[in-house]
Amino acid sequence: MIIRMHSNSTLATATLGDLVSRIARGELTAEGLLTACLERIAANDTAGAGLHAFVTLNPDAGAAAIQLDAERRKGRSRGPLHGIPLVVKDNIDVGGLPTSSGNPALLRAVATRDAAVVARLRAAGAIIVGKTNLSEFSFEIRSRSSVRGDVRNPFDPRVTAGGSSGGTAAAVAAGFAVAGLGTDTGGSIRVPAAYTGLVGIRPTHGSVDTTGVAPLAPSTDTVGPIARCVEDAALLLRTIARTPGAVGEAPAGREASAVLKGTRIGVLRQAFGTDSAITAAMDRTLDRLRREGVRLDDPIELPAAVVPVNRASHVVDWEFRPAFDRYLRENFRAGSVPTSLAEIVERDEFLPEYREVLRRRVAIESLDDPVYREILAFHQALARQLDAMVGERGVEAIVYPTSMVLPSSFDNPAGGWAPELAACSGRPAITIPIGVCAEGLPIGLELLGARHGERRLLSLARAVESISDARPIAPLARAQGSRQPLR
Repeated sequence: MIIRMHSNSTLATATLGDLVSRIARGELTAEGLLTACLERIAANDTAGAGLHAFVTLNPDAGAAAIQLDAERRKGRSRGPLHGIPLVVKDNIDVGGLPTSSGNPALLRAVATRDAAVVARLRAAGAIIVGKTNLSEFSFEIRSRSSVRGDVRNPFDPRVTAGGSSGGTAAAVAAGFAVAGLGTDTGGSIRVPAAYTGLVGIRPTHGSVDTTGVAPLAPSTDTVGPIARCVEDAALLLRTIARTPGAVGEAPAGREASAVLKGTRIGVLRQAFGTDSAITAAMDRTLDRLRREGVRLDDPIELPAAVVPVNRASHVVDWEFRPAFDRYLRENFRAGSVPTSLAEIVERDEFLPEYREVLRRRVAIESLDDPVYREILAFHQALARQLDAMVGERGVEAIVYPTSMVLPSSFDNPAGGWAPELAACSGRPAITIPIGVCAEGLPIGLELLGARHGERRLLSLARAVESISDARPIAPLARAQGSRQPLR
């Protein structure tokens, strides 16, 4: 599934590596690439397909592109993303721009400085095209906000792009940018990436600095990349990680069979669900893995006591208010932002369906509570069970569908509990596209790795990608991309 750059490649098919090389050779300029992105955004974000992927565009992006081109002409490069247009979810601070978190009360909440991850992207030469739409406060696995409404899926604008990082996923899939950042507390990078035919990585908890990112639940919050192939996602992760070397480089010249042969992978059929298209795509990929020499432990099973489903309370219920209040106090220009979540709730400025959950979360005054301690104990028990499963069975990764269902409307998909495995245990996970259903919606496979095991996880993911069907391209992107070669 490695995508090569040809002379007629478009914003829908180009990869980071190819674009960086073309800019370095003088075949493409940062300004030209940004202009192509902005033209596509103008044609299909509010107009055209009306994807609603963006909350705001960066007015300084054009000047940044011109400056980067000038530096390139002088033989200077800022880093591995020099001149590349990226997007970030609108709960990640970009200095001088508002961070709305999808809420109208925060539309004038101007960030005083870049989030740590944005500072790293800029230092590497990236251009921030804009801030993307999301589920309001990042609450759900659809992307619906009071600010821009539903993010529409580029593969079918009648259904959700997933959430809560759906705006980033839609923008990358539609060719509005080459890649971007989302956040993931329970599945919010991986679900929209899967629904839009992309690669999304949730890194090991704590391995990426979340300073300047609107919190949801700090004990499980992460920032990670959404991109078109594993190597692009790995490049972004190396850029934003606290320890870039832990991510590792692509092993030069290694075939899938060399990486996969003898590897033991556990198949968690508990998380497969009943969708026949998803099951068929998974079984097809598993058969290919067997042929490459993978030793599949099929099935493995988690004890019911540690399956993260139908739990009465979630860690977000307890951690959101105090963390969000602190974020409001520390990251914005004085007077530009409400002083607390309670003030936002008092204004009644949010999606009406959030009224009860917001009032409940505002009312929680202390984390010194047996219910909260039980939640953390459950996370630890799940992590221990996964460690034991890996230790006893010798599996290097666990595989399952990213979502048990495909989106069928703008409502929350009943995607299942599998993405919570990484969230609750702190382990890294990656979703990879492995095919499409009869209606053309993408299907994603998720690999769960060991804590701080990104290097090996990415190596396995590259191999899985190489034996899978070609990455699906959205009809919108195919139709426009065929007329818009990069130049």
